[in-house]
Amino acid sequence: MLFHVTHLRRGGGIETSLMSWLRILDRTRFSVGLSIAYPTDDMESVFRSRIPEDVAVHVLGPEPWLSHCRNLKIKGELRWPGRVYEEVLLPQVRKCVFRERVERIAHQYDVVIDYDLSLARFAHDFGKPLIGISHFSFSQRLSTNRRKYRTAARYYQRYDAIVTICDAMRDEGRKLFPMLADRFTTLYPGFDLEEIDRRANEHAESIPDKPYIVSVTRLEETQKDVTTLIKAFALLVKQQAIEETMLIVGEGRHRPELESLTAELGVSDRVKFFGFTTNPLPYIRKARLKVLSSKFEGLPTVLIEGLIVGQILVSSDCPTGPREILNDGKAGLLAPVGDVEALAKAMLLGLQDGELRNALTAQAAEHANTFGVSAFGNRFEQLVQRMFAKAA
Repeated sequence: MLFHVTHLRRGGGIETSLMSWLRILDRTRFSVGLSIAYPTDDMESVFRSRIPEDVAVHVLGPEPWLSHCRNLKIKGELRWPGRVYEEVLLPQVRKCVFRERVERIAHQYDVVIDYDLSLARFAHDFGKPLIGISHFSFSQRLSTNRRKYRTAARYYQRYDAIVTICDAMRDEGRKLFPMLADRFTTLYPGFDLEEIDRRANEHAESIPDKPYIVSVTRLEETQKDVTTLIKAFALLVKQQAIEETMLIVGEGRHRPELESLTAELGVSDRVKFFGFTTNPLPYIRKARLKVLSSKFEGLPTVLIEGLIVGQILVSSDCPTGPREILNDGKAGLLAPVGDVEALAKAMLLGLQDGELRNALTAQAAEHANTFGVSAFGNRFEQLVQRMFAKAA
Protein backbone atom coordinates (compact mmCIF):
# COMPACT_ATOMS: atom_id res chain seq x y z
CA MET A 1 0.00 0.00 0.00
CA LEU A 2 1.00 3.55 -0.79
CA PHE A 3 0.19 6.20 1.79
CA HIS A 4 0.14 9.86 0.78
CA VAL A 5 0.39 12.99 2.92
CA THR A 6 1.00 16.64 2.02
CA HIS A 7 3.91 17.20 4.42
CA LEU A 8 5.29 16.18 7.80
CA ARG A 9 5.32 18.82 10.55
CA ARG A 10 6.13 18.47 14.21
CA GLY A 11 3.31 18.61 16.74
CA GLY A 12 0.55 17.42 14.40
CA GLY A 13 -1.93 14.70 15.32
CA ILE A 14 -2.15 13.52 11.70
CA GLU A 15 1.60 12.97 11.57
CA THR A 16 1.59 11.13 14.92
CA SER A 17 -1.24 8.89 13.76
CA LEU A 18 0.43 8.23 10.40
CA MET A 19 3.68 7.16 12.07
CA SER A 20 1.66 4.70 14.15
CA TRP A 21 -0.06 3.22 11.08
CA LEU A 22 3.26 2.80 9.27
CA ARG A 23 4.77 1.04 12.27
CA ILE A 24 1.97 -1.38 13.20
CA LEU A 25 0.75 -2.64 9.80
CA ASP A 26 1.30 -6.38 9.54
CA ARG A 27 4.35 -6.83 7.29
CA THR A 28 3.38 -10.43 6.56
CA ARG A 29 0.32 -9.00 4.82
CA PHE A 30 1.38 -5.60 3.51
CA SER A 31 4.40 -3.81 2.10
CA VAL A 32 4.25 -0.07 2.62
CA GLY A 33 5.32 3.08 0.79
CA LEU A 34 4.88 6.74 1.67
CA SER A 35 4.37 9.60 -0.79
CA ILE A 36 5.03 13.11 0.55
CA ALA A 37 4.19 16.15 -1.55
CA TYR A 38 6.58 18.67 0.03
CA PRO A 39 9.82 18.11 1.94
CA THR A 40 10.13 20.04 5.20
CA ASP A 41 12.90 20.58 7.73
CA ASP A 42 10.86 18.50 10.19
CA MET A 43 10.77 15.57 7.77
CA GLU A 44 14.50 15.06 8.29
CA SER A 45 15.02 16.32 11.83
CA VAL A 46 11.93 14.78 13.45
CA PHE A 47 10.31 12.12 11.27
CA ARG A 48 13.06 10.39 9.32
CA SER A 49 14.07 8.33 12.36
CA ARG A 50 10.41 7.51 13.12
CA ILE A 51 9.57 6.16 9.67
CA PRO A 52 10.21 2.38 9.64
CA GLU A 53 13.25 1.45 7.59
CA ASP A 54 11.25 -0.81 5.26
CA VAL A 55 8.92 2.03 4.19
CA ALA A 56 9.87 3.39 0.75
CA VAL A 57 9.65 7.20 0.89
CA HIS A 58 8.77 9.12 -2.29
CA VAL A 59 8.92 12.94 -2.30
CA LEU A 60 6.87 14.45 -5.13
CA GLY A 61 8.37 17.93 -5.07
CA PRO A 62 11.97 17.88 -3.83
CA GLU A 63 13.07 20.65 -6.22
CA PRO A 64 13.20 24.13 -4.63
CA TRP A 65 11.11 25.66 -7.42
CA LEU A 66 8.25 23.35 -6.38
CA SER A 67 8.55 23.46 -2.59
CA HIS A 68 10.55 26.45 -1.33
CA CYS A 69 7.75 29.02 -1.37
CA ARG A 70 5.31 26.50 0.10
CA ASN A 71 7.60 25.96 3.07
CA LEU A 72 7.95 29.71 3.57
CA LYS A 73 4.16 29.96 3.51
CA ILE A 74 3.83 27.21 6.12
CA LYS A 75 6.23 29.13 8.37
CA GLY A 76 4.38 32.42 7.79
CA GLU A 77 7.45 33.91 6.10
CA LEU A 78 6.25 34.16 2.49
CA ARG A 79 6.24 37.71 1.10
CA TRP A 80 5.37 39.32 -2.20
CA PRO A 81 6.35 38.43 -4.96
CA GLY A 82 6.77 34.90 -3.60
CA ARG A 83 3.06 34.85 -2.77
CA VAL A 84 2.16 35.62 -6.37
CA TYR A 85 4.44 32.82 -7.56
CA GLU A 86 3.15 30.32 -4.99
CA GLU A 87 -0.57 31.09 -5.18
CA VAL A 88 -1.11 32.29 -8.76
CA LEU A 89 1.61 31.10 -11.15
CA LEU A 90 2.68 27.73 -9.73
CA PRO A 91 -0.47 25.73 -8.70
CA GLN A 92 -1.54 24.37 -12.09
CA VAL A 93 2.01 23.51 -13.15
CA ARG A 94 2.68 21.83 -9.82
CA LYS A 95 -0.53 19.79 -10.06
CA CYS A 96 0.54 18.42 -13.42
CA VAL A 97 4.01 17.51 -12.14
CA PHE A 98 2.65 15.90 -8.96
CA ARG A 99 -0.03 13.99 -10.88
CA GLU A 100 2.48 12.44 -13.27
CA ARG A 101 4.87 11.51 -10.46
CA VAL A 102 2.36 10.02 -8.01
CA GLU A 103 0.57 8.03 -10.72
CA ARG A 104 3.92 6.57 -11.78
CA ILE A 105 4.75 5.67 -8.17
CA ALA A 106 1.27 4.21 -7.56
CA HIS A 107 1.84 1.59 -10.28
CA GLN A 108 4.08 -0.23 -7.78
CA TYR A 109 1.22 -0.64 -5.26
CA ASP A 110 -2.19 -2.31 -4.98
CA VAL A 111 -3.99 0.24 -2.77
CA VAL A 112 -3.54 4.01 -2.38
CA ILE A 113 -4.38 5.59 0.98
CA ASP A 114 -4.73 9.37 0.96
CA TYR A 115 -4.00 10.11 4.60
CA ASP A 116 -5.07 13.77 4.62
CA LEU A 117 -7.64 13.93 1.78
CA SER A 118 -5.31 15.99 -0.40
CA LEU A 119 -4.42 13.60 -3.20
CA ALA A 120 -7.74 13.70 -5.07
CA ARG A 121 -7.21 17.41 -5.75
CA PHE A 122 -4.61 16.60 -8.37
CA ALA A 123 -4.69 12.82 -8.99
CA HIS A 124 -7.27 10.09 -8.55
CA ASP A 125 -7.45 7.79 -11.57
CA PHE A 126 -5.09 5.06 -10.34
CA GLY A 127 -7.02 2.04 -11.57
CA LYS A 128 -6.94 0.58 -8.05
CA PRO A 129 -8.74 1.25 -4.74
CA LEU A 130 -8.31 4.81 -3.41
CA ILE A 131 -9.08 5.26 0.29
CA GLY A 132 -9.26 8.68 1.93
CA ILE A 133 -8.72 9.26 5.67
CA SER A 134 -10.57 12.16 7.34
CA HIS A 135 -9.18 13.47 10.63
CA PHE A 136 -11.47 16.43 11.33
CA SER A 137 -15.13 17.26 11.88
CA PHE A 138 -16.98 17.66 8.56
CA SER A 139 -19.61 19.91 10.12
CA GLN A 140 -17.04 22.25 11.63
CA ARG A 141 -15.30 22.77 8.29
CA LEU A 142 -18.08 22.51 5.72
CA SER A 143 -21.62 22.98 7.02
CA THR A 144 -21.54 26.80 6.95
CA ASN A 145 -19.45 27.29 3.80
CA ARG A 146 -21.27 26.30 0.63
CA ARG A 147 -18.27 26.81 -1.63
CA LYS A 148 -16.09 24.49 0.46
CA TYR A 149 -18.95 22.00 0.70
CA ARG A 150 -19.39 21.82 -3.08
CA THR A 151 -15.64 21.43 -3.59
CA ALA A 152 -15.46 18.66 -0.99
CA ALA A 153 -18.44 16.84 -2.51
CA ARG A 154 -16.72 16.83 -5.89
CA TYR A 155 -13.47 15.50 -4.49
CA TYR A 156 -15.06 12.91 -2.18
CA GLN A 157 -16.72 11.20 -5.14
CA ARG A 158 -13.24 10.16 -6.27
CA TYR A 159 -12.68 7.90 -3.25
CA ASP A 160 -13.80 4.29 -3.04
CA ALA A 161 -14.01 4.69 0.73
CA ILE A 162 -13.71 7.59 3.14
CA VAL A 163 -12.44 6.41 6.50
CA THR A 164 -13.33 8.50 9.52
CA ILE A 165 -11.47 8.04 12.76
CA CYS A 166 -14.56 8.08 14.99
CA ASP A 167 -18.26 7.28 14.70
CA ALA A 168 -19.38 10.86 15.29
CA MET A 169 -17.37 12.01 12.30
CA ARG A 170 -18.74 9.17 10.17
CA ASP A 171 -22.30 10.20 11.06
CA GLU A 172 -21.53 13.81 10.15
CA GLY A 173 -20.21 12.71 6.76
CA ARG A 174 -23.25 10.59 5.99
CA LYS A 175 -25.58 13.42 6.94
CA LEU A 176 -23.75 16.07 4.91
CA PHE A 177 -23.16 13.82 1.89
CA PRO A 178 -26.14 11.41 1.72
CA MET A 179 -25.28 10.53 -1.88
CA LEU A 180 -21.97 9.08 -0.61
CA ALA A 181 -23.27 7.62 2.66
CA ASP A 182 -22.18 4.06 1.85
CA ARG A 183 -18.57 5.18 1.40
CA PHE A 184 -18.13 6.47 4.96
CA THR A 185 -16.78 3.98 7.48
CA THR A 186 -15.06 4.22 10.86
CA LEU A 187 -11.60 2.89 11.64
CA TYR A 188 -10.06 3.84 14.96
CA PRO A 189 -6.30 4.36 14.66
CA GLY A 190 -4.24 1.55 16.12
CA PHE A 191 -1.79 2.23 18.94
CA ASP A 192 0.96 -0.06 20.17
CA LEU A 193 0.04 -0.07 23.87
CA GLU A 194 3.33 -1.60 24.99
CA GLU A 195 5.40 0.86 22.93
CA ILE A 196 3.50 3.84 24.35
CA ASP A 197 3.98 2.52 27.87
CA ARG A 198 7.70 2.11 27.18
CA ARG A 199 8.04 5.65 25.82
CA ALA A 200 6.12 7.04 28.79
CA ASN A 201 8.81 5.59 31.08
CA GLU A 202 11.72 7.19 29.20
CA HIS A 203 13.83 9.79 30.94
CA ALA A 204 12.70 13.34 30.21
CA GLU A 205 14.29 16.69 30.99
CA SER A 206 12.70 19.35 33.20
CA ILE A 207 9.72 17.40 34.52
CA PRO A 208 8.39 19.52 37.42
CA ASP A 209 9.30 18.18 40.84
CA LYS A 210 6.00 19.41 42.30
CA PRO A 211 2.41 18.43 41.38
CA TYR A 212 1.33 19.75 37.99
CA ILE A 213 -1.44 19.71 35.38
CA VAL A 214 -0.37 19.11 31.78
CA SER A 215 -1.80 20.06 28.41
CA VAL A 216 -0.13 18.78 25.25
CA THR A 217 -1.42 20.92 22.42
CA ARG A 218 -0.59 23.14 19.49
CA LEU A 219 -0.74 26.83 20.43
CA GLU A 220 -3.25 27.67 17.72
CA GLU A 221 -6.31 29.41 19.13
CA THR A 222 -8.59 28.98 16.12
CA GLN A 223 -8.84 25.32 17.14
CA LYS A 224 -7.16 24.55 20.45
CA ASP A 225 -8.61 27.31 22.71
CA VAL A 226 -5.81 27.28 25.27
CA THR A 227 -7.25 30.63 26.40
CA THR A 228 -10.16 28.83 28.10
CA LEU A 229 -7.75 26.41 29.76
CA ILE A 230 -5.57 29.19 31.16
CA LYS A 231 -8.62 31.09 32.45
CA ALA A 232 -9.96 27.92 34.11
CA PHE A 233 -6.58 27.27 35.73
CA ALA A 234 -6.38 30.87 36.98
CA LEU A 235 -9.87 30.45 38.48
CA LEU A 236 -8.72 27.38 40.40
CA VAL A 237 -5.60 29.14 41.64
CA LYS A 238 -7.55 32.14 42.92
CA GLN A 239 -10.75 30.53 44.19
CA GLN A 240 -9.58 27.06 45.25
CA ALA A 241 -5.92 27.75 46.03
CA ILE A 242 -4.81 24.56 44.28
CA GLU A 243 -1.14 23.66 44.69
CA GLU A 244 -0.59 22.36 41.15
CA THR A 245 1.22 24.31 38.47
CA MET A 246 0.38 24.15 34.75
CA LEU A 247 2.75 22.70 32.12
CA ILE A 248 1.83 23.47 28.50
CA VAL A 249 3.74 21.25 26.06
CA GLY A 250 3.66 22.43 22.45
CA GLU A 251 4.38 25.33 20.15
CA GLY A 252 2.38 27.58 17.83
CA ARG A 253 1.87 31.07 16.53
CA HIS A 254 -0.29 32.22 19.45
CA ARG A 255 2.27 31.52 22.15
CA PRO A 256 3.08 35.24 22.76
CA GLU A 257 -0.61 36.09 23.25
CA LEU A 258 -1.09 33.17 25.63
CA GLU A 259 1.99 34.11 27.65
CA SER A 260 0.59 37.64 27.91
CA LEU A 261 -2.72 36.22 29.12
CA THR A 262 -1.03 34.38 31.99
CA ALA A 263 0.54 37.68 33.06
CA GLU A 264 -2.80 39.50 32.85
CA LEU A 265 -4.43 36.83 35.03
CA GLY A 266 -1.56 36.84 37.54
CA VAL A 267 -0.52 33.21 36.98
CA SER A 268 2.60 33.60 34.85
CA ASP A 269 4.67 32.16 37.71
CA ARG A 270 2.41 29.09 37.80
CA VAL A 271 2.24 28.34 34.06
CA LYS A 272 5.27 27.01 32.17
CA PHE A 273 5.33 26.98 28.35
CA PHE A 274 7.61 24.02 27.73
CA GLY A 275 7.66 24.09 23.91
CA PHE A 276 7.76 21.15 21.53
CA THR A 277 9.11 17.72 22.40
CA THR A 278 9.18 14.58 20.28
CA ASN A 279 8.04 12.52 23.27
CA PRO A 280 5.47 14.19 25.55
CA LEU A 281 4.43 10.89 27.15
CA PRO A 282 6.64 11.10 30.29
CA TYR A 283 5.17 14.55 31.00
CA ILE A 284 1.65 13.14 30.60
CA ARG A 285 2.28 10.11 32.82
CA LYS A 286 3.75 12.03 35.75
CA ALA A 287 1.10 14.78 35.80
CA ARG A 288 -1.78 14.88 38.25
CA LEU A 289 -4.19 15.63 35.42
CA LYS A 290 -4.19 16.05 31.65
CA VAL A 291 -6.48 18.62 29.97
CA LEU A 292 -7.57 19.26 26.38
CA SER A 293 -9.64 22.40 25.71
CA SER A 294 -10.17 22.34 21.93
CA LYS A 295 -13.07 23.89 20.02
CA PHE A 296 -13.05 20.95 17.60
CA GLU A 297 -10.93 17.88 16.94
CA GLY A 298 -10.83 14.70 14.91
CA LEU A 299 -9.78 11.93 17.26
CA PRO A 300 -7.16 13.61 19.45
CA THR A 301 -4.13 11.37 19.84
CA VAL A 302 -3.07 12.94 23.12
CA LEU A 303 -6.29 11.80 24.80
CA ILE A 304 -5.83 8.23 23.58
CA GLU A 305 -2.23 8.27 24.78
CA GLY A 306 -3.51 9.59 28.11
CA LEU A 307 -5.88 6.62 28.37
CA ILE A 308 -3.08 4.19 27.62
CA VAL A 309 -0.68 5.60 30.24
CA GLY A 310 -3.43 5.66 32.89
CA GLN A 311 -3.81 9.41 33.24
CA ILE A 312 -6.84 11.28 34.65
CA LEU A 313 -8.28 13.15 31.67
CA VAL A 314 -10.43 16.26 31.28
CA SER A 315 -11.55 17.46 27.85
CA SER A 316 -13.91 19.87 26.18
CA ASP A 317 -16.88 17.99 24.75
CA CYS A 318 -16.06 19.21 21.27
CA PRO A 319 -16.86 17.73 17.89
CA THR A 320 -15.53 15.14 17.33
CA GLY A 321 -13.61 12.48 19.26
CA PRO A 322 -13.31 13.29 22.98
CA ARG A 323 -16.69 11.82 23.95
CA GLU A 324 -15.90 8.55 22.17
CA ILE A 325 -12.36 8.37 23.54
CA LEU A 326 -13.59 9.01 27.08
CA ASN A 327 -16.46 6.50 26.70
CA ASP A 328 -19.24 9.06 27.23
CA GLY A 329 -17.52 10.44 30.32
CA LYS A 330 -16.85 7.10 32.03
CA ALA A 331 -13.10 7.16 31.30
CA GLY A 332 -12.59 10.92 31.68
CA LEU A 333 -14.41 14.16 32.41
CA LEU A 334 -16.10 16.35 29.78
CA ALA A 335 -16.95 20.06 29.86
CA PRO A 336 -18.80 22.26 27.32
CA VAL A 337 -16.60 23.99 24.75
CA GLY A 338 -15.42 27.42 25.85
CA ASP A 339 -17.02 27.21 29.32
CA VAL A 340 -14.35 28.40 31.77
CA GLU A 341 -16.27 27.62 34.96
CA ALA A 342 -17.35 24.15 33.80
CA LEU A 343 -13.81 23.28 32.77
CA ALA A 344 -12.46 24.51 36.11
CA LYS A 345 -15.07 22.43 37.96
CA ALA A 346 -14.16 19.29 36.00
CA MET A 347 -10.45 19.89 36.63
CA LEU A 348 -11.07 20.32 40.37
CA LEU A 349 -13.03 17.07 40.51
CA GLY A 350 -10.27 15.28 38.64
CA LEU A 351 -7.67 16.62 41.05
CA GLN A 352 -9.40 16.18 44.39
CA ASP A 353 -12.06 13.43 44.22
CA GLY A 354 -10.09 10.29 45.06
CA GLU A 355 -12.97 7.86 44.50
CA LEU A 356 -13.69 9.41 41.10
CA ARG A 357 -10.03 9.26 40.12
CA ASN A 358 -9.94 5.53 40.86
CA ALA A 359 -13.10 4.91 38.84
CA LEU A 360 -11.82 6.91 35.86
CA THR A 361 -8.46 5.12 35.91
CA ALA A 362 -10.13 1.69 35.93
CA GLN A 363 -12.41 2.63 33.01
CA ALA A 364 -9.51 4.15 31.08
CA ALA A 365 -7.45 0.96 31.36
CA GLU A 366 -10.33 -1.11 29.98
CA HIS A 367 -11.35 1.33 27.22
CA ALA A 368 -7.77 1.82 25.98
CA ASN A 369 -7.92 -1.63 24.35
CA THR A 370 -10.42 -0.20 21.83
CA PHE A 371 -7.48 1.61 20.24
CA GLY A 372 -5.00 -1.27 20.32
CA VAL A 373 -3.13 -2.86 17.42
CA SER A 374 -5.17 -6.06 17.34
CA ALA A 375 -8.53 -4.30 17.02
CA PHE A 376 -7.13 -1.97 14.37
CA GLY A 377 -5.55 -4.78 12.34
CA ASN A 378 -8.77 -6.78 12.12
CA ARG A 379 -10.85 -3.79 11.02
CA PHE A 380 -8.22 -2.59 8.55
CA GLU A 381 -7.95 -5.95 6.82
CA GLN A 382 -11.74 -6.13 6.52
CA LEU A 383 -11.74 -2.69 4.90
CA VAL A 384 -9.09 -3.67 2.35
CA GLN A 385 -10.92 -6.90 1.51
CA ARG A 386 -14.13 -4.92 0.89
CA MET A 387 -12.27 -2.57 -1.45
CA PHE A 388 -10.89 -5.44 -3.53
CA ALA A 389 -14.27 -7.15 -3.62
CA LYS A 390 -15.86 -3.90 -4.81
CA ALA A 391 -13.17 -3.41 -7.47
CA ALA A 392 -13.72 -6.95 -8.75
